[in-house]
Amino acid sequence: MMNEPTITLSGNLTRDPERKTSTANGKDFAVVPIAVNRRRFDPAQDSWVTADTMFIDLLCFRHIGALALASFRKGDPVIAHGRLSLRDWKTETSAGTTAVVDVDTIGHDVSRGVSRFTKGRVGYDGDRLDEHDPTPPAALTGGLVGAAEQRTGTRREDGRAGGHQGAGGEGAPVGEDAGRDLEIEVDDDGVVADDAQADGVLARSA
Repeated sequence: MMNEPTITLSGNLTRDPERKTSTANGKDFAVVPIAVNRRRFDPAQDSWVTADTMFIDLLCFRHIGALALASFRKGDPVIAHGRLSLRDWKTETSAGTTAVVDVDTIGHDVSRGVSRFTKGRVGYDGDRLDEHDPTPPAALTGGLVGAAEQRTGTRREDGRAGGHQGAGGEGAPVGEDAGRDLEIEVDDDGVVADDAQADGVLARSA
């Protein structure tokens, strides 16, 4: 539709993509959660700094969802284009609105590092999860404080680093010190606290 707002944005995955199943038609899709930093130039520091951080869920349907599940991992820089919408959520203790993008195209942001392309398509694998819920994870556990920490947790459940891995591949195991090295420091409002530290983390996770 011509009146639908479209947007192109870049950001980093806050966790691995998640496979979901639509309750309306039973078809699988993927949710790619990213953090988008708004940057501004600070004359006092003579450098660019992060003004604030927005968390956005990228909804990838049809074959794009299967490819996203096979291609992206936590920490990966991505660039996506699609249709922007706002979805309201509400719990017993809080309510809010989450920005989501119905993705038309998505890929690694090669302005941040090197990527390798493999031609072809893949199917959906793994366990099916629930319908997409726009509620921030922290709001489901008793409050919005700490939402950024939950969405940017440093380690996966299998104890491996959240770096990129190919379809069907396994990430390399790392120790606890390496996991802490991959943590982006944010304040209580979810804003990146140290730009240099964040850039270093993203470089190591690429």
